[in-house]
Amino acid sequence: MIDLKIYREYWKGVQKRIPGIKKILPVTIDEEMSKTIQGISKDDCPVLFILIPSATGNSTSADNIQENNLCVVFLMDKYDPQRKGAYQTIEEIQPVMEQIKRILIEDSATDCPVISKIDLTSLSTLPESGFYRTFAGWSLAFSFK
Repeated sequence: MIDLKIYREYWKGVQKRIPGIKKILPVTIDEEMSKTIQGISKDDCPVLFILIPSATGNSTSADNIQENNLCVVFLMDKYDPQRKGAYQTIEEIQPVMEQIKRILIEDSATDCPVISKIDLTSLSTLPESGFYRTFAGWSLAFSFK
């Protein structure tokens, strides 16, 4: 499994390279997540939520232990349904998600300790709406060793 501190620092570095990401927020799926997300102001958006990766072993040899890290990040913006809809919000932040994917692909070609072994065929981007009622955006899933 990836070292969580290194993983979080990688995403903070991505934030520095993409001005469209205003905040990085590591999250876990628990009852406190709702409070954390509802407390985010519009000024902090778009925000990149980073879920803790899960890991699965894929080695049949005790001498060659490898784990596949399964990752999901969410790029979300807060919207007011009275002023604009989820579709418009998703459309507005799509270029930021495309920048994130471009950086992952570029970093995969380097010796980046986090992304150098990404499985580029695993990249999966999905539109998300109604996320905690007031957020819309994109999820990006991928895996790496």
